[in-house]
Amino acid sequence: MADSINKTPALRVSQLDASELDSEVVHIIKAQLNKIFRYHKSNVLVTYDPEVTAIIKSLIWRFTIYVHDSTIGQQILNLKYSGTTQQTSWMTGRQKILYGLILIFCPWLRERADSLINFVGLSQYQLQIRKFLRWLDISLKLAAVVNFLVFLRGGLYQTIAERVLGIQAMFPNRQGIRQVSFEYMTRELLWHGFSEFLFFTLPLINFQRVKNFVRRHVLPRHEDPAQDGLRVMECAVCEDVPTNPQEIGCPHLFCYYCIQSNFKADPNFSCPGCQMNIPTVDSIRPYRAVIS
Repeated sequence: MADSINKTPALRVSQLDASELDSEVVHIIKAQLNKIFRYHKSNVLVTYDPEVTAIIKSLIWRFTIYVHDSTIGQQILNLKYSGTTQQTSWMTGRQKILYGLILIFCPWLRERADSLINFVGLSQYQLQIRKFLRWLDISLKLAAVVNFLVFLRGGLYQTIAERVLGIQAMFPNRQGIRQVSFEYMTRELLWHGFSEFLFFTLPLINFQRVKNFVRRHVLPRHEDPAQDGLRVMECAVCEDVPTNPQEIGCPHLFCYYCIQSNFKADPNFSCPGCQMNIPTVDSIRPYRAVIS
């Protein structure tokens, strides 16, 4: 009975963090496979993406849930699946197999439903089957939302699969009291508020306009080699050979992207070489070399 005494229901935040870690593990593995097959001409990962995902989840399930009664995220956060707090053992073999079927087979079946309908020879009922699957999908999503709201209130059964199988995440050992100082909490709250403020304000600032203002009014101006009226065959913005050269009426040339992007970001943009303004977008025109 020692296990039943030590079992403690997991915190909501720990369960949510564990599910996020589990999803991230699958994404990381798929990203590594994409790098391996990056130059493979057959594009096998895209063609068989549902099967690849199912194989990855099967391997993860085999070496986590089946062996340790917990997912990778739960192992990191010291959690385990169990039937009830009074149950002396953790997950039963039946619960492990059903959990794997729900986790692996159902998503694969959803992705390959159309192919299986044609393969089985039920093409004449394809419209009815699709309508049934669509309503089933909507019903499951609504049930998932309701289940999540109930989970936020009670802290048990984060997913429908857990509720159906009767398993819940628990701490296998009694957790100690976390000692957090008020100075640390204040520091974290201030930093969180400052981060939220930055994320809100930074998209509102036109950094290109600020950069152009500083360049025009603060930075010193250098002697312009094109003041004698000769064309300078480099972009006045990026100082490289102009791509699709454009002009605005001054002796300087610009790349199409450089002049268009700067003018759209800052209507007061002026030539970095001679400080000539651009009245309208029509003043930007392709450069035509004059052959004498």
